Order: sequence, then structure tokens, then C-alpha cells
Amino acid sequence: MRILITGASGAIGLAAAKRLAAAGHELVLQTYRQEALLEQMIEEWTGKHQVLTANLAIEEDLQTFCAALPAVDAFVHAAGTSYSGLLIDQSAGSMEELWKLHVDAMMRISQFLTRLKPFDAPLAIVVISSVLGEQGAAGEVVYSTCKAAQLGFIKAYSKELGAMNGRINAITPGWIDTPMNAIFSDEEKSEAIAEIPAGRFGTAEEIASAIQYLIEPESAYVSGAILKIDGAWM
Repeated sequence: MRILITGASGAIGLAAAKRLAAAGHELVLQTYRQEALLEQMIEEWTGKHQVLTANLAIEEDLQTFCAALPAVDAFVHAAGTSYSGLLIDQSAGSMEELWKLHVDAMMRISQFLTRLKPFDAPLAIVVISSVLGEQGAAGEVVYSTCKAAQLGFIKAYSKELGAMNGRINAITPGWIDTPMNAIFSDEEKSEAIAEIPAGRFGTAEEIASAIQYLIEPESAYVSGAILKIDGAWM
């Protein structure tokens, strides 16, 4: 399979890339700032892979990126960023960036790839959303809103995509041990772990395992689903 991964240099995107490359898939990896890192890594992997550099929050970059895409069998949208703070303190630019990365780019790339593929060719889309899209959180209002919008898109688009031999699903991770969560203090992390029945944070590799399942033929009857991976936190 040929698989597109956006946000491929982030913790979850990179874990997915490593796992899928090891499984023998051909990867198209999007990054904004880590082109050299990914280029070095794919040289060490077997198989044919390519790296595309683009800031998906910029309209011109997004259009150029889509125009450069080959037809793929699967698309994993792991691109995104976060903001921690009160809504009254968040800038309009930050709000717009979150929306463009998490929602607009996801929809536009999904639209482009669906148009690009032959009608009867399969397409599996996996969106890395968040439990905050289901529950919401103070201090991450815009992020939660964007993640909720992703889930709405998945539920709706699965109804259209199925008739075109495609499917789309979401993964909603809880606390995952990634650099994105490095902004929290040890005390805050300890308090969070105390609320998680599993007693720990999840790993990027655990999310990557679920990504692989959702794009493989074994999950061909799974579409419009939201797979929560949070150690029973929410």
C-alpha cells in the first residue's frame, strides 16, 4: 500500500511511519520543519518513500502540497498543533492556525485524494483526533472545538465515502507521552495519571498500532468509527 502521513515528524506520525515502513508499505511523509530528519530516516528504511515539505496552515502551501500528491491507498492525518490557555487570551492567528491544520487541511486533502483515486479503488482515511473533541476541556477550548469538528466530518464523510469504496475513521487518544505534553509540569502530570485508571500515559507506538489496524484490509468493514485510546480516562 501507498500511505500518506501528514505530521509525519511528530511523535504519533513518526511512530506510525516507522511501523508502516517496517510492514512493507510505501510512504509519503509530510512535514513542515523536519525534512532533513525524515530524509535521513527513509534512507535507512527498505522500500520506496518520499518526503513532502509544506505548511498546511498556509493556503498556497496546501494547494501546492495537494498538487504534488500521488494516488494513495490510505491517508493518516496526524498534523496539528495545540494551544494551552484561556480563550480570552488566545489570538485570532492562533485560532486560525489550529482550524486550518486540524480541520481545513484534513477536509481538503481528503477531498483531493478521493477525487484522485479511481472510483473503485479503496481508500482508508484515519484521523488522529482527541478525547477532548468528545469531552472538551477548559484551557484548550479552540483545540477541543477543532477536534470535535474532525469527529463530525468523519461521521458525515463516511456516509459518502462508502459508496466510493472508501472509509474513514478516527482515533481519539487521551494522555499520550509525547513532546506536545512536555509543557505540563511533573506535578500536573502526576495529577493527570492519578485520574487515569490504567495508571500511566499512553505511548505513540500504541496509537501507531491502532492506525495500522484501521488502514489494513482486516478492518474493511470499519468506517465512521471513533476509537478511543485513553486508558479509561474519559
